[in-house]
Amino acid sequence: MSTLNDSIGTAAQHQVEQSIAHDPARRRRIVIGAGIGTAIEYYDFTIYAFLATTIAQVFFPKSDPTAGLLSTFAIFAASFFLRPFGGIVIGHLADKFGRRRALTLSVAGMVVASVVVGLIPSYDMIGVVAPAVLVLLRSIQAFSAGGELGTAASYVAEQSPVKRRGYLTGFVNLGTVTGTLLASFTVALTRAFVADTNFASWGWRIPFLISLPLGIIALIVRLRMEESIAFEEIAKEKDIKRAPALGVLKARPTAVLVVIALALTSNASYWTVFTYMSTLLQTQHVIDAKTAAWSTTATLVLAAVSMPFWSLLSDRFGRKIVMILVNGLFVVASYPLFKLATHSAGVGIAVQLILGQITACYLANLLATLAETLPASMRVSGFALGYNIASILAGGSAGYVATWLVAHTGNPASPAFFVMVATGLALVASVCMRETANRPLLLDA
Repeated sequence: MSTLNDSIGTAAQHQVEQSIAHDPARRRRIVIGAGIGTAIEYYDFTIYAFLATTIAQVFFPKSDPTAGLLSTFAIFAASFFLRPFGGIVIGHLADKFGRRRALTLSVAGMVVASVVVGLIPSYDMIGVVAPAVLVLLRSIQAFSAGGELGTAASYVAEQSPVKRRGYLTGFVNLGTVTGTLLASFTVALTRAFVADTNFASWGWRIPFLISLPLGIIALIVRLRMEESIAFEEIAKEKDIKRAPALGVLKARPTAVLVVIALALTSNASYWTVFTYMSTLLQTQHVIDAKTAAWSTTATLVLAAVSMPFWSLLSDRFGRKIVMILVNGLFVVASYPLFKLATHSAGVGIAVQLILGQITACYLANLLATLAETLPASMRVSGFALGYNIASILAGGSAGYVATWLVAHTGNPASPAFFVMVATGLALVASVCMRETANRPLLLDA
């Protein structure tokens, strides 16, 4: 079976090479179609985190600000528990009916839920109904987001030349950073032009409502996308699995474990550095809310600019060595950097910028690694399942665990322990994983 799979995989890869080589416009459509939708999804999903302190005031009683903030992060964390279910359902659709349909569905669900969040009345107006509706809408967002990244990454990886797969697939995670950057910039700009009293009453709604025009653009782009060449090959061979998620757990359990472990770092670092760090610097009175928003925006700008360069590393030197080095750096450097972060405003901003670059390097090279680990017939299901389990363990919980650690230890650097545990597990997986760079993609288990 492995020899047959290798020969089919090589033939399919040759088809990809020929198609992309003679149609650079298709390559641009592939990358833009996947990246723009992912950007909008992450814009919608991360606005909530950037507005955590305001959401705590709007949707919870004002008598206990710490409890309100913890409740806000608890909703953020709880919504991640639906991501694996969304990953299974949308991944199932992607592996059975095509990547294009699944990508369109995921972005539509995210946008609708985000716009409605911007319309919910406050706690003062409708009481406990307000946070209840917020939980429901965040759950819809999480369900939609659960199938996005795995589908988009698989879609690009399956249509990339073998020697540029890391570089091109890196643009999907560039979409996540760009979306988060757009969210941070929108929140910062809104804070700059809306007075603090007005921001708490209605200004915070603006970033959510902007999702509507952005979402329409993403939907138009995705409706015009071509189907993945690898999926068309599977459909032609009639090798579509009846239950891809169960199939990948049975046929490739080790691969799913590798996906989970490697994704721990991306989730822990992403949500800690790009979203929670802003809250930490505010609550420790290092910088005010407006400065924190601009600090995060600057961190994301530099990350977005550098990611295309970072993504060249694994194509040149291999996925495994990059995963080992970046995870090792997180384990060694996280605590000293968090310790420095609360020293002064300038140092805190510098630390966020440094951590942002380490995170950017990892994100730029991760998705190709995960896509290459799994066979095409169940790639999206396995990717989405593993990645979203990691998002529960290290993504949605990041803000809550970090806030809890600081509150109970009194040590502002304690969130580093959370990052170190996640990246330590990923480091072990990095050492044990096989090299996947510069090889044809697996088509079947």
